[in-house]
Amino acid sequence: MVARGPPEGVDTLGAALERKASESEAKPFLRYRDERVTYGELNRRANAAANGLRRRGIAPDETVCLFMYNSIEYVVLYFALAKLGAVVAPIDTRFTGETLAAALVKSDAGTVFIDERTREAYEAVRADLPNVTAEYFVGDVPADRSFRPFDSLSDGDAEAPPEGERGPAETVSVTFVQRRPTEQPKGVCLPQYSYINTGWEVANELFGFDEDDRIFTTLPLYSIFTFQLGVVGALFADAEFVLSDPFDPDTYWRQIEDCEATVMLYLGRMLSVLHGQHSGSEPMENSVALAIGHGFGFGPDETLIREFEDRFDVTVLEGYGVTQTSTIATYNTPEDRRIGSSGKAVPYADVEIVDGNDWPVDTGESGEIVIRPKRPNTMLQGYLGEPERTVEVCRNQWIHSGDIGYKDEDGFVYFIANEDNSIYRGRIAGRVSSLEIEGVIDTAANVRESAVVGVEDRSGTEEIKAIVVPEEDAELSPIDVYRHCKQSLPYLKVPRYVEIREEMPRNPTGKIRRKRLRESGIETAWDREAGYEFSQ
Repeated sequence: MVARGPPEGVDTLGAALERKASESEAKPFLRYRDERVTYGELNRRANAAANGLRRRGIAPDETVCLFMYNSIEYVVLYFALAKLGAVVAPIDTRFTGETLAAALVKSDAGTVFIDERTREAYEAVRADLPNVTAEYFVGDVPADRSFRPFDSLSDGDAEAPPEGERGPAETVSVTFVQRRPTEQPKGVCLPQYSYINTGWEVANELFGFDEDDRIFTTLPLYSIFTFQLGVVGALFADAEFVLSDPFDPDTYWRQIEDCEATVMLYLGRMLSVLHGQHSGSEPMENSVALAIGHGFGFGPDETLIREFEDRFDVTVLEGYGVTQTSTIATYNTPEDRRIGSSGKAVPYADVEIVDGNDWPVDTGESGEIVIRPKRPNTMLQGYLGEPERTVEVCRNQWIHSGDIGYKDEDGFVYFIANEDNSIYRGRIAGRVSSLEIEGVIDTAANVRESAVVGVEDRSGTEEIKAIVVPEEDAELSPIDVYRHCKQSLPYLKVPRYVEIREEMPRNPTGKIRRKRLRESGIETAWDREAGYEFSQ
């Protein structure tokens, strides 16, 4: 049985904001730097921008790209385009060069919004964008270019949106994702209702947000995790959402203190960075009660989370999801959690672990994580312009994540790695996360960075090879790395091969070329089975 969903009549972003503005007109909703915006004011700004865009020729169904860093204007535009019936294409600000051009061209957008921090990357590919006819600039417009000022849209009617908002089943966003640096970004199309569903679920069913909460994040708005959990989650709770600039561990807790945040959203290795920075034995007082995010691959999760909770007096709630599932598929909750896991399936989804033929594997055995909705219009509609890719990913009525995990006897899902960041250790052992091993190595003395890859042996399984770059002028041997791993990891995850390098091979965007590291083999690597005494 599917649990109850969002209230009837609130099934689009525009309708949700309109309703909340009428209920909580003067209550603060958004905060960025020194600017605070109420529910009513945001609704009026979104109406004005929507009407301004309509008057300038933006029609329902048209795609508009947002290539910007966090700002109040970003949120205004998101709601404005939803009200207008247009499609929002939030572009990853890390995209540059061919990847950026590919996303902008594939979107088929004629209108693009940029800001001072994305201008250089955008102008570098401008000649490759024949589809773009209108460019808006958020901030002080440069005198040397004919960008249209964002403020020119503020003269639209602020009291009511234009007619044309699309229904709950219609596409409201296309988010470009890129699993590998060598592949072209793919556009994930999501319907209006997916935003409503995710925001309502996190606020009411999973985490119990309320009107006294202040939800803080440094995560970018191009991530639907930020928008659906943060912006829409806060909206359904009458809470305040506090946006900041990209993560800076030196100022993070001060920002928390300044806004008196009660919830923090995180991704990736943020927790491990904060954990490593604050080494005091006494708990650090702060206002945050919940830390919510996806934290895979930052080391021994269970140990880190327990230490983090003790040190900062915060409850950490890990989950799992991908853009295709509208950012969540499983989550721990305050009432039902298992530290080290990614939680249980959300009420409106089935989550299974399958083998290469899509048959469910036994409890505790690793396989691919697959997801399907039990409530309509809550997940992936398809990939923009790629029907074959859509069929491939959605085969056998499951959304195939490409991620590896397992499920325990109580239904808790454990993320191991995605296929690109995992090493196959045989049928019994399954896959292990290279990111987890890297997280351990990176905490060793004199280590600047590491990369872990699999090198195939004669049996068809993979041995673990660690490539490690020491700190400048520091002494570091392969045996130092091995001993550190042996103390912190199960034997199955301890690298057999260790290679010390002065630097990593990188592509033009700075990402490590893992394929090159795998292809370099083991000829120059130290082998723990070639003479090293394990008793040392």
